[in-house]
This record gives sequence, structure tokens and C-alpha cells, in this order.
Amino acid sequence: MTPARKVWLAAFALASVGLGTVWLASAEPQLSPEARALVAPVHAGYVKVEADQAMLPPPKDDRERLERMYDLDQAARVVVVKIDLSVLPLAERKVAYNVMWNEVSAHDLADQKALKEIVARDGWITTTKFGVKASKAAFAIVQHAVNDPDLMRSTLAQLGPLAAKGEVDGTDYARMYDRVALEFDHKPQRYGSQLECYGGVWRPRMLEDPERVDERRKAIGYKESEAEFLKSRVGWACN
Repeated sequence: MTPARKVWLAAFALASVGLGTVWLASAEPQLSPEARALVAPVHAGYVKVEADQAMLPPPKDDRERLERMYDLDQAARVVVVKIDLSVLPLAERKVAYNVMWNEVSAHDLADQKALKEIVARDGWITTTKFGVKASKAAFAIVQHAVNDPDLMRSTLAQLGPLAAKGEVDGTDYARMYDRVALEFDHKPQRYGSQLECYGGVWRPRMLEDPERVDERRKAIGYKESEAEFLKSRVGWACN
């Protein structure tokens, strides 16, 4: 596990026990104006999406509710991949990392709670029943729930049969499998979906039988090879 990931997990743990806001308040004054400006787009991303959604009528059903949750889930993540913390001094870099991810974690926890209520009522969110975007929302929320291994494992068990029947995207199953394998089973991933930053370059984390990864990717529904996937991540901040 990389040092940066350890910092992120620590930040997530704080948020998961209700201390995220306290940590954010105590950490932010330690940031220089340059660091604050660097991480500010994370908060701004949420503010924009929330303001846009506030102008809409209440969601008419769970499908629409999930679609809006997806937009919130992605609001900061599309920004985070562009934020290069390496321009900051090392000590301040860690604080800035915590500040960014504490806010993300707070939103993630709220989304997890809401999703569990919907799934308890309606079962898993399939594309056939709820549409592609709502299904992607449910997947993304659970994929980011490394604070809740039971949720991730139970979801993985559901995704396998549903993917085989075409009711969810096979790549959702692949990504969930890889995340659970690495995070909780401490074994290699199978589909090469999970990357790590090493020496300023993105590479697959521990990978099972690398020579055959493209065969497995194609079989599960990926349109791109592992090399093409890595190429698509060139330009992402590698902190």
C-alpha cells in the first residue's frame, strides 16, 4: 500500500466516525494560500452540482434520485485526478490530501446510506430495471465504499450472476472483483482495473497472470486492452 493511500484511508476512517468535519476544520488553517487554491476545486465541484440540482424539482423516483447521486459522486472525482499535489512541500501535501478526501468521504458516506435504503426496497440496481446511469451510480457508490467491506462483498456476490445475464455491465463486476481482491483478500486483481502511482507513473496494482490479462478483459466486456487503459490515464495527477 502506498503512503498516499494510507493517508487517504486514515482520512476516510475519520470521516466514517463523524470526525471528518472536525479534521477538515483543524487541517485547513495549516494550508498555505497556494495549497488552498489547489484543492479548492474539490469543494467547488460539489457546490456547483448541488446548486444545479437545487434548481430541479424533487426526484420523481429512485431512478432519478440515483442519477443525481451519480452526478454528485463524480463532482469532485473528475477534479481530483487533475490536482497535482507534488508541487507542494511534502508535509503540506499530506494535509492537502486529507482536506480533499475528507470532503469526498463525507459525501460518499451519505450516498452509501441512501443507496442501502433503495437496495433494501428494490434489490440491486440493474440496467434493465433502472437504466444505465442509475446502475452506474449504484456501482460507483459501492466501489468507493472501502470503509464498508461487507457492502462491497455482498454487492460483488450479486454482480456476478447479474453480469452473466446482461443485467449489469460486466466491467462493473470486473472492477468490483479487483477492488475486493486487492483491498480485503490481499490477492492479485484479475482484470487490471486498479492502478497505483509508482515513480510518477500509473501502473496496475498486483496483477494475476499479466500475460493473459487482455483475454480476461475482453471476455468480461472491456473494449480496451490493459495498455490502452494505461494510456488513457496519461495526464492524471500521480500523487
